[in-house]
Amino acid sequence: MLGFNPMSGYDLKQFADKSIGHFYWSPAKSQIYAELRRLTAAGLVTEKHVEQDGRPDKRVYALTSEGRETLASWIENSEFEQDVFKSNLMLRVFFGKSADPDSLIRLLRQNFDFEQGRVAELRAMEQQCLTAGPEHDTLFSLLTIRAGIHLAEAAVKWSEEAIKSLEARVVKA
Repeated sequence: MLGFNPMSGYDLKQFADKSIGHFYWSPAKSQIYAELRRLTAAGLVTEKHVEQDGRPDKRVYALTSEGRETLASWIENSEFEQDVFKSNLMLRVFFGKSADPDSLIRLLRQNFDFEQGRVAELRAMEQQCLTAGPEHDTLFSLLTIRAGIHLAEAAVKWSEEAIKSLEARVVKA
């Protein structure tokens, strides 16, 4: 994250929530600060104390040249790893025959609504990238946002199909 700009731990958390949080996970603040200490000790990050008026002072972290090289090396040289998809919803659906179908239908409707909201949120992020000036290189963010849109749209479609399947089963029973 520091490859974009120098940031405080708080700024990193906010940035993670609004960027990689839609496709990976957003780390806890405690994890961010632990990693910042580790990266600083390893010489990959520098720490600067910044005084603020009317607010508590903060520490701003920036990548060192060695940190930038390490980041590039990780991107360029890491082996492909298949994504791991873990879903509490899918686990519940998998074991669904042990539950009341109406409870699963409720869950699926909640998922449908959530994913529709995600599509709208990601579309808004996509627009921000598309309207950013040429001084902002948004291609890489745009690629991940569009992947998120496709996944969320697929989840909406699947939820709709699953609801119809379960409703048809309830009607037959």
